[in-house]
Formats: sequence, C-alpha cells, structure tokens
Amino acid sequence: MGRRFEPDGAYFLDQMAALNFWKASNPKMIYPIFTSRLNISPLARADAKEFSDYRSDPEIARYQSWDTPYREAQALALIESQSGIELPPKGEWLQLAIRRSDSDELVGDLALHALESKREFELGYTIAKAFQGRGYAREATAALIDFLIRNQGARRFIATPDSRNLPSIKLLISLGFVQKPEKSWSEFFKGEDVTVDYFELVHTQ
Repeated sequence: MGRRFEPDGAYFLDQMAALNFWKASNPKMIYPIFTSRLNISPLARADAKEFSDYRSDPEIARYQSWDTPYREAQALALIESQSGIELPPKGEWLQLAIRRSDSDELVGDLALHALESKREFELGYTIAKAFQGRGYAREATAALIDFLIRNQGARRFIATPDSRNLPSIKLLISLGFVQKPEKSWSEFFKGEDVTVDYFELVHTQ
C-alpha cells in the first residue's frame, strides 16, 4: 500500500550482523496474533511461491514499491533476511503473513516499519486478488495495531497510500486514521506523476 524501500540481497547480507545482534538483545513479540478469521505471523520459506505470485500481479503491484514480475528468489531473499525477527529494529521493515485460520491459506501480508521512536510504526498491507473484498486487510491491520498498543506501548501509527488507491484510503479512515495534507508529497513513480497521502493514527490513552 505505502511506498517502502526493499533492498536487494547484497544489502541484506550487509545487514545480517546488526540484525543478529538485535535478535539476541530485543524482547520478542508473541505470534501468531489471532482474529476471528485470521492469524498473523512472520512469513516463512514455505510462503515464497504464493508471496511471489500475488506480488507479480500488475494490479497488486501498481501502487507498491516493487516491480513485476516479482520472482520466487526475491521472495526467498526477503523472507530469509527477516528470519527470527519478530519486531523490526529501528528503520527496518518486517513482512507479516496474513493467513486464514480455517485453512492456513496465505491471503496477503502486513508490512511493519519501526520509526525513530520505539512507540511509532508505519503500516502497510497487501491482499492477494483472490481474497480481496472480504475485509481481511482491515481485520488484520486492526489486530496488529491493537497488539502493538497493548504489548509494545505503541502510541503513533502512520500510513502513506498512493492518492489514487481509494480502497486503501477508505480502510485507513475506517480505522480512525486522519489525513495530514501538509505532509503529503508528489513524486515520479513508475512512469507517472503521483501524490502520496500521509495518514496518522495517535493513541492517547
């Protein structure tokens, strides 16, 4: 949904020492996170084929940072780079699988970006076309927000959808996100001049 930098395999190898140190010292979250229909946990190697398949769909990738086709080797590199990570270190992203609890099917993923403050996160979400229109993205995103507030003391969330991605914007508004027009920006993206909107959710209790 939002723009996010996904480095190549060489970058991942350069980061492994720092990530391994972080894994040894950072308290872990507890997965899976359950909703009435779904469960959420880090992507596994077995997800690589399905993950690459839906990321290769041009309609899915239209507003996202990756190009198509998104190959299985790319999916594996991303998944392996995040092995053992349950909460991303500052400045990093973590992809979380969204699965149906009744069938264990991979329906999509959540993207979690740790911002400068340990209580602030950027969120993104992608749902495979076959599973769209069923409320899975909202259900999973709401569960992750609630979990981060209750278990990590999170206080602020942001999201940066393409202004043309109306379903994503509608979802954010339904979750209580507020648009901040002064923080939106324009960029040249995939051959087009586009506007990226900025949404924010602040938990004050």
